[in-house]
Amino acid sequence: MPEWDLILYTDEKQKNVLNKLKLSDKTLSAAGQHGKATILVDHQGKEWLLKIFSNILDLEVKKVSDLDIDIQDTPERSRDRLHLWRVLNEITASRLGRRLYLNVPETRIICSGKVAKFKLKSSTVLKEEDVVVLDEEEEEGESAEEFYSFSEREIGSLKTSDRFEEILAQKSPRKNPTDILALLQEKVPDSRNIDEYLDDHKADLDAAFENIQSIDDAFLLLPFDIWLNDPDRNAGNYLVQLNEKNEASRIWGIDYEMWSFGSDIWMEEDNVTQGRSYLTAIIHPKSHIFDSRVNQTFYRIRMLSDEEIVQMTKAPQLACKFFEFHINTGDLHPDERDKLKQVEINLEDFLIESRPRSDKLSEIITRQIGLPKDFKT
Repeated sequence: MPEWDLILYTDEKQKNVLNKLKLSDKTLSAAGQHGKATILVDHQGKEWLLKIFSNILDLEVKKVSDLDIDIQDTPERSRDRLHLWRVLNEITASRLGRRLYLNVPETRIICSGKVAKFKLKSSTVLKEEDVVVLDEEEEEGESAEEFYSFSEREIGSLKTSDRFEEILAQKSPRKNPTDILALLQEKVPDSRNIDEYLDDHKADLDAAFENIQSIDDAFLLLPFDIWLNDPDRNAGNYLVQLNEKNEASRIWGIDYEMWSFGSDIWMEEDNVTQGRSYLTAIIHPKSHIFDSRVNQTFYRIRMLSDEEIVQMTKAPQLACKFFEFHINTGDLHPDERDKLKQVEINLEDFLIESRPRSDKLSEIITRQIGLPKDFKT
C-alpha cells in the first residue's frame, strides 16, 4: 500500500514536491464546510477537502455539459448544469481572495493521474492545422498551442494511488476516474458556519454578534463578495474560526462557485443588503459611512492590473490536459476546447469591466452599513 494517495508537484517532470496527502476515513456532510467532501491529510497534519465535479462531460453528444446561462433559472439549476464554470470560478476566486489578503481557502485543480500524464505536445493532439477560430469575422484563429499559452499557466503535476482513482471513479456515471475534475481545498480548522455559531450562542446572542463584529475579516470580505456578483451568498458561505477559548477569531469566505452567473444586479442598491450579502446584516451596526476596512478592499481591487486578472482567470494546465485527453480518446469533439476558453474570457471580462465601477459600489455599501441599526427592518 502506498504511503500517500495524492502527491502534488510544482513542475511537470515531478522533481519538486508541493504536497503529499493521504485519504482519511473521514468525510464532510452537506451541513459542514463546503458541503459534502472527502478529507485528506497532508504530511504536516493539515486537512484538505476533495470536492468532486462529475458533470463536466456530456458523453452522448461528445460535448462539455451545457454552459448557457439562463438568468431565470434558480441557482440550484445552474449549479447542476455548469460544473466546468463552477470549478474555474472556485479556483479563480481563491487566487483573487488570497491576492487581496482575504481569508479565502487555498484551492487547486485535481484530476486523474492518467489525465495528468497526458503530454501536451504537437506530436499528439496539437497539430499545425489544429486551429481554434476565436473571431468568425476575421476568419482567423490561433493554433491550439497559442490558444492555451501553456508557458503562462500554472504547470503542476500529480501522482495518485489506486484508492484515490477509485474515489474519483465512484462519482463518474461510467465509473471512469478520467471523467472527473476535482478541487483540493484547504480545510479551515476549528470552525463553524456563521449561522451555526450564532445558534450555539443563543443564550447570549448579543455577545456573539459583538464578538463577530470585533473582527475585521467580515468588513474586508464584504466588498469582495459583492464584486463577484454571486447570487447565492448566504449564511452557509461564511465560517467562524474559533480560538482556544471557543471565541470567534477569524471569518472566512467559502464556496465561490456561482459568481458572475446571473444578471448584473450587484450595483442595485437594494441587493447589496437584501439577500445578496449576509455579512452586511452582521457587521453594519459596528461600521460607519467612512469605514476604512471596507474601503481597504476596494482600494486593493482597484490596484489589480488587467494583466494580473488575466493570469488569475487562466485554468491550470491540468484542466487543459483534461480537455485534450478526452479529445484524444474520442470522448469530446475537438472544438470543445473552446468551452474552456469561453469560461476564462467571461470571467476575465467580468472582473476587468466591473472593477472600475467599484467606486460607485463603495458608496452604496458604506452608505448602507452606516445606517442606524433599525433602519433596514
